[in-house]
Amino acid sequence: MNLRKYSLLLALILPGLQLLSQEKTVTYYQDPASIPSNLMVTLKYVNAKVSFKPAENLVIGNAELAVTANRYVTDSISVNTPDFVISKVILMTADEGSQKPNTGSSGKKQSALIPVTWKLSGPNLVIKPCAGAAFLTKGKSYVISISYEARPTSGPIYFIGWKPEEEGKRKIIWAHRPNNWLPYMEARVTTDMFFTFDGRYKIFSNGERIGVVSNPDGTKTWHYAMRKDHPYFSTSLVIGDYEYKTSVTKRGTPLEYWYYSGMADRVPVTYKYTEKMFDFLEQEIGVNYPYAQYREAPLIDYMYGGMETTTSTVFGDYMLIDPHAWWQRNYVNVNAHELAHQWFGDGIAHLVNRDVWLTESFGTYFAKMFERSVYGEEYYENIRNDEMSMAFEAAKKNDYPVGGSQGGVQRIYQKGSLVLDMLRDVMGEKEFHDAVKLYASRYMYHYAQTCDFIRCVYDATGESYTWFFDEWILRGGEPAYKVRYASREDSVGRAVTEVSVEQTQEVTDLRPFFRMPVGIKVFYKNGYYDSVTSWVEKKEQKIIIPNQNAAEVDFVLFDPGRKILKKLSFERSYEELASQLMKAPFMIDRYDALQALRMVPVAKKKDLLITSYRKNQFHLIRSAILDQLSKDRSEETLALFKEALHDKDANVRKSALVLLDTIPLSLKHDVENCLSDSSYLNIQFALERLCPSFAAEISHYLDLTKDLEGWRGKNIRMAWLGIAIRSGQHEYLQELIPYSGPRYEFETRMNAFTTLQKLNYSDPVTIENAKAASKHWNFKLANAGKAYLDFFKLEQK
Repeated sequence: MNLRKYSLLLALILPGLQLLSQEKTVTYYQDPASIPSNLMVTLKYVNAKVSFKPAENLVIGNAELAVTANRYVTDSISVNTPDFVISKVILMTADEGSQKPNTGSSGKKQSALIPVTWKLSGPNLVIKPCAGAAFLTKGKSYVISISYEARPTSGPIYFIGWKPEEEGKRKIIWAHRPNNWLPYMEARVTTDMFFTFDGRYKIFSNGERIGVVSNPDGTKTWHYAMRKDHPYFSTSLVIGDYEYKTSVTKRGTPLEYWYYSGMADRVPVTYKYTEKMFDFLEQEIGVNYPYAQYREAPLIDYMYGGMETTTSTVFGDYMLIDPHAWWQRNYVNVNAHELAHQWFGDGIAHLVNRDVWLTESFGTYFAKMFERSVYGEEYYENIRNDEMSMAFEAAKKNDYPVGGSQGGVQRIYQKGSLVLDMLRDVMGEKEFHDAVKLYASRYMYHYAQTCDFIRCVYDATGESYTWFFDEWILRGGEPAYKVRYASREDSVGRAVTEVSVEQTQEVTDLRPFFRMPVGIKVFYKNGYYDSVTSWVEKKEQKIIIPNQNAAEVDFVLFDPGRKILKKLSFERSYEELASQLMKAPFMIDRYDALQALRMVPVAKKKDLLITSYRKNQFHLIRSAILDQLSKDRSEETLALFKEALHDKDANVRKSALVLLDTIPLSLKHDVENCLSDSSYLNIQFALERLCPSFAAEISHYLDLTKDLEGWRGKNIRMAWLGIAIRSGQHEYLQELIPYSGPRYEFETRMNAFTTLQKLNYSDPVTIENAKAASKHWNFKLANAGKAYLDFFKLEQK
């Protein structure tokens, strides 16, 4: 070997190898829901004629599905028809202009039947050409006609109140998805839906109501049509004893507010602000509402808050409320969230579940922004506080990203909403609005992916925010900062505040250091302040804030207003925290100071907390102060609780009632006043606190509240029954026990199981009711039934 030549060769190769070894690799989670479905055909249009026999759990239908062939060779078509009994399948050519069969009456060539064989394979109907028959031609349109019956037993269509054991329960048929009762293929479609049912009931579905026809047999056929395409999965049906009131938005969109017959008085409270929501969202998004009309209807036994089926939102009837239930659970946030989905979710649908955040994070964000416009900045900060708590709960389980299918509800809803807040803060209000407007207009009536939104942000601003999406959407985790500060002089003798920041979160290939612009504000005892915004992107950094007047520092805020989703370790003195509690401009910064004071002895902080209570109006701070003083029974603290029991905010009154385990005699009259509170929940808490505190007067308190039922599962009546039975009036078990049975909606049943459990009572009837509940399709009721059986160590068979 020629060593000289070998050395020369190494000299040429090694630098290249060294460069290769220095190349970086990028690591992300592989999401299982990142691949779109393979589509042999694309569904374009659905024409369905459907009737129902609810006592038999029976759907009878014929559906025509207009499809376009995607492949040069299409040897079969698959349609989702789980548990369908199919009597007839026809495949025919379609009129290219209308995507419907042609009868020949228009002068065009009549549609040709295509000989097919078909079979049910698992949940799918598989259609194939007969031997020797030509099948589908790429780009051509065809119609599949399916005649069928279906008896779905586990949703997503539910027949409620029609069984003998449910006698007395509200009779409704509802579905918030088309699966199991309509032949289904994943697609964006236009539709004509014809629903026939007993003419005494009204029918609610998607799109424009074209007409209602009375039939000789006493039924009526309701025709609804979607003329602009929407995701087929976002199809709904509601049949029941409803009425509706109409309204119109500022721009002229017609609205329908559906309600149960006899509950017209609940419409103004339930649907409050709906017209304002339209105006706000159209302005905030920059694109008008994308469909011709909008309607909403409450559903019995609904297990979620709401569902944004296109043009026609459904929601749990526990939000069909009167004024006394407003703070128990009103419809405002859910209403705004589902309305926002008409743009983000229906108008624009995410292509794969990896990108579901484009639907749910946007819906959560815009609902929050609407509430901010109505209730103010402190309310908005409180929502963000709750969102942060939920995001960190998710972080305890795993570090999946927002932009993925595995992260769970708290990431794709709450954390994603916070990420959009941060994106707006980083980009600027106008730039963010321009990007959202471009995205909404460019992809309306189409599917979209995360990369599409990122491209719109770039196209709207000419600036790359790839770094932001990389760390907040495509990767998981959150930054954790350890902060400290010192007042000193710089090298030329000028006074400065030096803030040291360290990122302390675990750093991996999946989660590198975060890069964010962070605001820092230094407040001085002379009433002035200095502030800077600095990029924090390294393990450790020092940030210098000039103190031009050499003033004494009062307190320092790192990230004022808590704009960034983060963990923060920042040790401060009692005096600094006290100043922050009293002087910080943002409510959430005052609240953070208050939380940092939790471990300080009450004797030291009591006067500060009482002063702060009277200075702050928002319930989050007032409730936290009551919590920290709740074990103190001094004259000053009891006077504060007396104020709280008469606070104009029902949430503050609730906190006072909950924190008073035993009611002092000096507050007895004030708590008794709460038995006529404007909130059903506060009446319940007052009753539950008074009776054990003043046992001799239980009969009096029960007599005062004997006619009150409450809301959300008869909350006051359930509390009343529990107290009456515990006090020896066992005859009321005969009222309580049936509430656990199938004649009542799910929250009444859940509350009944909870009350029976607290009474340590079971009998054959309650056990059978719990076993039936444990198998119910409503998972909340099922969990309550299981919990009752577990409490008594009973099997769930």
